[in-house]
Amino acid sequence: MTSGPIKFQASCIKTLSAVEADPNKSNQHEFNGIAELKELFGVDDFKENAFFSVRGNSTTSEAEVTWYEAREAHPTRSEYRLYFKTNPVMAMAKKGDSVLFGKNEAGKLHVVLLKK
Repeated sequence: MTSGPIKFQASCIKTLSAVEADPNKSNQHEFNGIAELKELFGVDDFKENAFFSVRGNSTTSEAEVTWYEAREAHPTRSEYRLYFKTNPVMAMAKKGDSVLFGKNEAGKLHVVLLKK
């Protein structure tokens, strides 16, 4: 359960839009890459496992995430996204919930769902 403290090197919080949380709106399984995520992750693509949890709930999961530039071929536009594999934590997400992204002291990525 994610109820105790997690010490992060760096983190940011994002409020989920309908396309990020509702499979009926979009089945993309992606977080739009806001400026703070770009600052947290940088501009280099990566793929790694992340620890997903729900604050105050025992639901947890480890799932692969991929950070990438969705408009890489476009000469003037940039749009980063964090793709995530389907998992029980994100199945609980709804529009308006928030997600905390952070890297712990060991560099492990945590994605914590904060229910509204």
